[in-house]
Amino acid sequence: VLADYHTPGFGFEKWFELDLGRLQYLGFYLPAAGIAKLTGPVIAVKLMLSLIAIATSAVFWMFLGAFGRDRRLAVFAPTVFHSAPLYLGFFNFVESVPLALAVLTLTERELRSPTAGRAALMAIGAAGLLWLHPSALAFALASAAVLAFASGESRRAIARALAPFAPAVILFGAWVLQALATRDGLGALARTPPHWMGLKNQVLDLLRFGNVLAGVWDEMFVAAVLALFVALVAIRPRPWVQRGWRLPVLAALTLAAYMAAPYDMGYMGYIHTRALPFLVLLAIASPSIAPGRTTGALLAAVVALQIGYQVCLAASYRAFDREAQAAELHQVLAAAEPGKRLIAVPDMMQSRVVQFQPYLHFAAYYEVLRGGRARYNFAETPWTPVRFRQGTEPVSLGRSWEVKPLEFDLERAVSDEDYLLVRKPGPAPRGFELVTRAGMWSLYAPAARR
Repeated sequence: VLADYHTPGFGFEKWFELDLGRLQYLGFYLPAAGIAKLTGPVIAVKLMLSLIAIATSAVFWMFLGAFGRDRRLAVFAPTVFHSAPLYLGFFNFVESVPLALAVLTLTERELRSPTAGRAALMAIGAAGLLWLHPSALAFALASAAVLAFASGESRRAIARALAPFAPAVILFGAWVLQALATRDGLGALARTPPHWMGLKNQVLDLLRFGNVLAGVWDEMFVAAVLALFVALVAIRPRPWVQRGWRLPVLAALTLAAYMAAPYDMGYMGYIHTRALPFLVLLAIASPSIAPGRTTGALLAAVVALQIGYQVCLAASYRAFDREAQAAELHQVLAAAEPGKRLIAVPDMMQSRVVQFQPYLHFAAYYEVLRGGRARYNFAETPWTPVRFRQGTEPVSLGRSWEVKPLEFDLERAVSDEDYLLVRKPGPAPRGFELVTRAGMWSLYAPAARR
C-alpha cells in the first residue's frame, strides 16, 4: 500500500489513509516500500529479509567480540534467523533483533572507552528500535541496564554509558501512553486482559522455536546443531573471560521474562515468543570455547549442517509453491476488477509443508496484484500506519475472526464486500455466483451485485 498508494486504478487512496505517527513497523515498511518502487513488493520483501539475515550474523559477530567471546560462534546465527518469528511473518521484529544486539555491542564498548560518536550511534539505534518493535526496545533498555550495572565500572562510567538511552526512554514512555489510549480494531477499546499459555505450553513453545516445517527435518536439524554446540562447550581448556558471568545471567533473566510474558493481550499475539531470539543468541554467546583444531572442525560441521538444511528449506519452499498453487491464485485474482473489496473465508489455513497457518493472509495478494482492500487486513489492528479511511471501514467481525472459522459470520462478513476468495473445492456459498475457479482457488461475487 505504501509503495503504490497513488497508483492509478489500485484505489488505495479510497480505502486507506496513512498515519505515519504510528511508528511501529515503519522501520521495515518504509525501506521495503522504497525498494518496491524498483522491484515490486514481493521481491522487495525478499531483499529486505536477505539483508536482515546477513546483518544478524554480522552483528552477532561484533557482539561476541565486544564481550570477549570467540567470534566463530557467529556461525550459529543463521539457525536463529530461520525460526518461528520469521515464519510467523514478524518481519519488523526479525529486523529489530540485529539492531538491538548492535545497540548492546555499542553500550559495552562505551562502558570501556566512551566516545561522542559512539554515544550518538547508540542514541539513534535505540530510538530507531521503536520504529521496528517496542519489545526489542524494551529488551535493549533492560539488557543495557543489567550489563552496565554488572560491569564493575564506576558509577560515572555507567551513567555516561546509559545516558544515550534517554531519548529512547522518552519515546518508549510516550508510545506506552499512546498505546493505552488507542482504540483498536473498528472502535473496540484495547482493554482485553492478558492471556497466558501456562507453564507446559511455554516450555513447549521454547522447544518448538525452530519447528517451522511439517515433518521432522527441522527438529532433526535443531537437535544436531544443539549436539554440536554441547560438544563445543565440552572441549577443555576454555579461556577465562573477565566478568564472563554477565551474559549467562542476562540469558537467565531473558528466560524468566519469556516464562512470565503472556501469549496475547488485545490484538497483540505471540508476545512471549519475542524473547526467544534474544534468549537463544545469549545462550550461544554465554560460554567461552576452546581454541584449536577440534573446535574448528566442529564449527565447520555446523556450517556444513546449515548448508544441508538450506537445501531442505529450498525443497520445502518449492513444495509449498506447488501446494499453494500460486499460478492458479494469480489467475483467479486477475478475474477480479482492480480497486475493489475482497474477503477470504478463514478456512483451510493450514499447510502440509510449513507451520503457522500460512494461508491466513493470502487474500492480501489481491492488494499486491489488483489494489483495493482485502481482509483479513492489518488496518484492523491499532498499530499499523496504514489505516482504513474514515467512512469506508468494513463491518466489524469481532476480534481475531480470521483464526476462528467456526465463529465466522459469512453473511455479515460479505455484506460490504465485492468478492469472496475461497481455498476449498465445493459448491458456491448461498447467495454467491462463481466468477472463476482455478485449482483449489475459487472467486465468488454476491449474486445481487452481478
